[in-house]
Amino acid sequence: MVPSPPPAPFRLQCVVHRESASGIIIHDEQILGTSEAAAVADAKARFAHLLAGRSGSAALRDAAGRVVWSTRQDGPPAAGPA
Repeated sequence: MVPSPPPAPFRLQCVVHRESASGIIIHDEQILGTSEAAAVADAKARFAHLLAGRSGSAALRDAAGRVVWSTRQDGPPAAGPA
């Protein structure tokens, strides 16, 4: 059996806008992914949790510092059809 490769380090960097004196939350954390796709999926879920209906932006960088995923949300997500 071939051993799976060790998880690669990625950096998730987010700016989340909020209504407070400081105005923004700057968040930076490491995400370990067994593949780039797995790291992007984890980053999307984490960013959605951090946003909690607010606006903000995020970028996921690989170990070399290249952006492998980025997004921006301008306000709460639109409600789908009822």
